[in-house]
Amino acid sequence: MPVIKIQYSGEPLSNDTCAMLQRQVTGLINRVLGKALPVTAVLISSLPAQQWSVGGDAITQQRSALMEIFITSGTNSADEKQQMIREAYSLLDATLGALLEASYVVIQEIAPTDWGYAGLTQDQRRRTKAQS
Repeated sequence: MPVIKIQYSGEPLSNDTCAMLQRQVTGLINRVLGKALPVTAVLISSLPAQQWSVGGDAITQQRSALMEIFITSGTNSADEKQQMIREAYSLLDATLGALLEASYVVIQEIAPTDWGYAGLTQDQRRRTKAQS
């Protein structure tokens, strides 16, 4: 049940490019981290270049990006997370154009008691599944 937020500097992507990026990120997290496709949410937004700075200066020539990936803690190994960060960065770089070095992929691990979907925490889903 991952949630992936992608923010980047510059003009909005075309609808086709946005849809392609959403599909590719969803497939990537399924392949690398083993996350279920039907409950993977991907949100993409752009910010005007003057609202994004690196080193204190607004970005004017290149794009920068931030991808935040929210997953349940303890569900993936360090190697899997490293692979996800590497491949996600490459995907952003290929889709958005050459990114500034100060572009980030962040994996946030959230305790299973602290998040969920459809009104159930991940912890409750595990307990219910174990009782079945």
